[in-house]
Amino acid sequence: MFDYIKGALAEKTIGQAVIEAGGVGYLLVIPLSTYQELPPENRDVKLYTHHYVREDMQRLYGFYTKREREIFEQLIGVSKIGPKTAISILSGVSTDDLITCVNQSDASRLRKIPGVGDKTAQRLVMELKGKLGLPGQGPAHHAISGKSGAHHAHPRSEAFDAMITLGYIEKQVQVALSRVESVIDADAPAEEWIKKALQVI
Repeated sequence: MFDYIKGALAEKTIGQAVIEAGGVGYLLVIPLSTYQELPPENRDVKLYTHHYVREDMQRLYGFYTKREREIFEQLIGVSKIGPKTAISILSGVSTDDLITCVNQSDASRLRKIPGVGDKTAQRLVMELKGKLGLPGQGPAHHAISGKSGAHHAHPRSEAFDAMITLGYIEKQVQVALSRVESVIDADAPAEEWIKKALQVI
């Protein structure tokens, strides 16, 4: 129904963005990788969309690249994986790392993502192996851009809240952030705290 939405970024939070286009505010559910790439609020942005429709709901999902959207659509095509789990997967691992895990039949990294247990991780590997292409095809990996604008809370606290929102267990997040604390500038953006924490969780 929609291929993309382009307009002013009216609001952004971990997991959601509102884009105003033509006088309408479109609420999009987004993965962490897309959130990391968003400009400050009130700047123009373009997100590729997937319109998910069920009998009891309609929802727009937004992605910074077509590649990311393609992988999301592959993920929700896997049996017993819905959009919520697909967004969690894209938030917990980069697209390049996801492709590598699947192609190498390595489910261990995927098991650590909230909502992905042993059976789901194995299902991902079995059903998607060879279907996602190769790492590095297109702009699949999102680096931390530092474009997220001003922060009102300490970046470490923002990172903690964001990871809890993504479904990680409080104790798990505390341990990961403590490990990151010794190797990161305390004033680094929340996105960098999150990225490094996801690497050691």
